[in-house]
Amino acid sequence: MNHAVLFAPDFSLQALRRSEPALMGKPVVLARGEGRKARVTEVSAEAATVAPGLAVTLAIARCPGIIVRTRDLAAEADATRLLVAAALTLAPRVEDTAAGCCTVDLRGADAAQTESRMHACVVELAAFGLAVLIGAAGTPLLASYAARRARPVLIVGDARKFLEPLPVDVAEPTSNQAAILRGWGITTLGQLTALPKAEIGRRLGTDGVRLWERAAGETTRVLQLVEPARTFVAEWNYEVPVEAMEPLLFRLQRFAECVALELRGAGWVAEKLTLTLLLEDESDYRRDFRLPEPSADVGGWMRILHGHLETVRTLARVTGVRLIASPARPQEKQDGLFDIGLRDAAAFWENLARLGALVGDGRVGTPVIADTWRPDVVALEKPAETVPAPAAEPIHPPRGLTLRRFRSPWPARVRLGERQPEEIESAELHGIVRAARGPFRLSGAWWTPDRWAVETWHVELSTNAVYQIARTTEGWSVEGVFD
Repeated sequence: MNHAVLFAPDFSLQALRRSEPALMGKPVVLARGEGRKARVTEVSAEAATVAPGLAVTLAIARCPGIIVRTRDLAAEADATRLLVAAALTLAPRVEDTAAGCCTVDLRGADAAQTESRMHACVVELAAFGLAVLIGAAGTPLLASYAARRARPVLIVGDARKFLEPLPVDVAEPTSNQAAILRGWGITTLGQLTALPKAEIGRRLGTDGVRLWERAAGETTRVLQLVEPARTFVAEWNYEVPVEAMEPLLFRLQRFAECVALELRGAGWVAEKLTLTLLLEDESDYRRDFRLPEPSADVGGWMRILHGHLETVRTLARVTGVRLIASPARPQEKQDGLFDIGLRDAAAFWENLARLGALVGDGRVGTPVIADTWRPDVVALEKPAETVPAPAAEPIHPPRGLTLRRFRSPWPARVRLGERQPEEIESAELHGIVRAARGPFRLSGAWWTPDRWAVETWHVELSTNAVYQIARTTEGWSVEGVFD
């Protein structure tokens, strides 16, 4: 098993229906030519009374309600990109052989793992709207024969046993060669290869030798490898601007499927998604989504994008959409023996991502004390993947009163005496200062535009309550009460 071929039957029709889901389940044919010369090239399963090569006018007569379309090159390019991305998940050496056909060099790959990935690839592409067959054999040609007879995966072990019953037309003889072989009574590849290759050469010449080699599966060639994706971007421009969310979500779903496969084929995952909507007034709307956990999960991506798009209102219609995935290496870690993990980690990270899409990436996380002298400053960090062990008891127990901070501080007016505050008045508090300690002054970041300075006092009011008040450039405030 040195080579594999991914083959998508009726590729042009599949690509069209994948791009236009409204055509699914309806009788559809692709036609080539104009007027009376137009002929059917591909037929959907729903148009059972129509066959390729039939005149379009006759196809319409045989199957009332049939939909006649022509090839959509943009849809085919999109489907080809998806097929190549899927092939790259099997091995890094891939050739874009023909429309709907990719050849993969599997030399050096583990046979058992590769076969398992082939079956997984078929299932995944079917979920993405592209039905494929995969054949594997010793040569690209033999793998191509196997792919066209796979159900849905066929691995050829004994090449001779596989080729013997196949019709001779599989080797693609010329019309003259086919007539000669019929005269000889040869109808299968086994019958042809039973004849000595030298004798075939003497009677049919060099072309006859090539035909015999194709029939024996001996023909080999050097693959013209594609360059793996280095940037993971997908973009689409609408012919008619859209106003509803459904066309956006459909196109983003197709983008996510292709980009996720390309990432996985290159051994990456996405750590950030960038969504850009191109608007009719030549402006654009852009949003970055930092994924809580780097992944290539299409479902998770779409839940994040869907949750955000439900909140978006633009001033103009959308003329195009672009999705960019920022690659990162998959995270690898070893769990501790006594670590307590999340019961459903995937659902937890997805819910966090949806919250981030609604309220902003910088507003979701676990609060931690920031590395600064500025009082009461916290930052939000990514939550831990495991529940941390309880913190050890401090060597020295806390002493003094406990400050219960107000969230947010109460704005206040403070009347100052000669050395200390004498009266405090706010919407929540009013009193005469009986005793005060301070001021306690702190400042920092004076070398940056975000410099800060605060003056803090501890005051006891006539009610016997002790409060902490502070003065900044914004004025006075009551920060909390001591318990």
